[in-house]
Amino acid sequence: MHRLFKSLIFSALASTALTSCADECNGNIETLVLYAKPGPKGVGRATYVDVLNKPGMGIKKTLMYEGKEFGTFEHVVIINDPESRFAKNSKICFTTFRADAAATGGDLNEEGIPEITVEK
Repeated sequence: MHRLFKSLIFSALASTALTSCADECNGNIETLVLYAKPGPKGVGRATYVDVLNKPGMGIKKTLMYEGKEFGTFEHVVIINDPESRFAKNSKICFTTFRADAAATGGDLNEEGIPEITVEK
């Protein structure tokens, strides 16, 4: 299964390199979706993304998925998506967002990752 995730990431990165955010969506921040988990308290989704064009927004982080190393990414952010708007996206583009308070007492793998909610 770990190979499948690496294959999916490689495919997503390759397709992202071939298209620009402006071609598919509006917004000036472009992210590549890495994976999603159930959101806080089981509401919506927590979508892990790598920010492609605004490097100061995320942090370098080695992510774990189901107990296995998923990969190290340069600009990781968690997008809180209580309405599951982005559940099937391979990338998310947006202009405005609000910073959310970091979760405490949760998964140590998530420690220090900025959390946001997309507004547009």
